[in-house]
Amino acid sequence: MFGVEEKIPALIFAEGEFGRIDGKTANGLVRFSEKYDIIGVIDSTRKEDYVSEVLEDVEEKIPIYDDLTEALKKLETKPKAFINGIARDGGAFPYDYKDIFLNAMENGMNLVHGCHDHISENQEFKKKAEEHGVEIWDVRKEPENPHFFTGKLRDIDDPPRILVSGTDCAIGKRTFCIELYKELEDRGYNPAFVATGQTGMIQGAKYGFPLDGIRGDFLSGETEHVVWEASTDGDHDVIIVEGQACIVHPQGGNPLALMKGVHPHGVVLIHAPGREEKDGLPEFDPPNLDKEKETIEFFYPNSVISIGINHEGGIDVEKWIKKYEDEYGIPAEDALLGRPKKTAEKIEEKFIKGEPKVERAK
Repeated sequence: MFGVEEKIPALIFAEGEFGRIDGKTANGLVRFSEKYDIIGVIDSTRKEDYVSEVLEDVEEKIPIYDDLTEALKKLETKPKAFINGIARDGGAFPYDYKDIFLNAMENGMNLVHGCHDHISENQEFKKKAEEHGVEIWDVRKEPENPHFFTGKLRDIDDPPRILVSGTDCAIGKRTFCIELYKELEDRGYNPAFVATGQTGMIQGAKYGFPLDGIRGDFLSGETEHVVWEASTDGDHDVIIVEGQACIVHPQGGNPLALMKGVHPHGVVLIHAPGREEKDGLPEFDPPNLDKEKETIEFFYPNSVISIGINHEGGIDVEKWIKKYEDEYGIPAEDALLGRPKKTAEKIEEKFIKGEPKVERAK
């Protein structure tokens, strides 16, 4: 799907966080990964045997282990990569567990790490990697030559650009992107996915960059550059761009720069009606769908074309779907309970020109 030829067997470290908000990298990778074959998750706090017992939408029988020793003893396939699946506030590396990462290198595994702390530059990690002939991939490193904004996407309407944004952090934007990508691909189209966070990049996205690892001057420019690359590389029908955080969040500078860089034709807005507080900021008001929609449409009028629902908190999804569709007159759906067919149909009728690529090939 993303052009990855052979998957790399990998273990994910998610101690204390698997199935929870700060375990979103681990959660995302067991749901979907083209680059890595996830053969196990490490989290001793989980009493379940398999990830499917924690995340109801996962069908694969991926085991959960208490520690690395147990995993290596029980696994038939030797892992070649050890992935940090924890995404804590502020993007800090879990140094309290550094020994397990050093042990993974001793056992011949490359480290994959999506935090702001670049452990490839840490002398202890660097020495260990050299001793055992393994590599460290710091996913959130800024590109060597980031780009300034130019505005060159303003006059390009084909392929259309769809931004999947949200009303909070860790609310399901990337998951909706992946499911929308699959749905459009199954309909015969040739979509492109632009990852803007570490998880999407680790999953194997062909186009991507670590938005929150980019210096402020280059945020919109690097977004524009990668979206331009996806727009001009191959005959894509539509570009799906992963959003980050949300504009009305107190940390909303990055997502606004992201949106400006994308210059979207349409926006899918993800919201969790059952969420009672902002991610990491319980003293602030909870996520607000109306405010986020109004803010987005201040810059891009009538651009919100669909609402993605996150069903956390045990909400009545059908009730919220009806409420939003009646109130806003646009599709609403939960991508974890079924493919986002209504959103795909909206994109087809409103933006995509011509027949699906499968039909064109006949």
